[in-house]
Amino acid sequence: MSKQTPLSSTEKTADLAKALKENKEATQAVEEAADDLAVVHAVLDSELPKEAVSSNVDRAVEQTSQLEKQLSASSEKLKTVNESLERALANGKG
Repeated sequence: MSKQTPLSSTEKTADLAKALKENKEATQAVEEAADDLAVVHAVLDSELPKEAVSSNVDRAVEQTSQLEKQLSASSEKLKTVNESLERALANGKG
């Protein structure tokens, strides 16, 4: 097994910057998925006549709403992580 050498401050900063970039991309993807799912939910909820909807479809429509809320909450958590990474980079910690 080889010994790992400690990362320099520059390498740590580069690693943090890379993590921040990747996390921002993930945040954007989650936000887009939440937005798309919200549109799907709105269309299904408003376009399907209630009397013609089976209980399975009704549950699926409700599930889209729950999934959109979960994705939105995940997006907010990712934003918090992004802010922490940005502060760490700004403070030169790494």
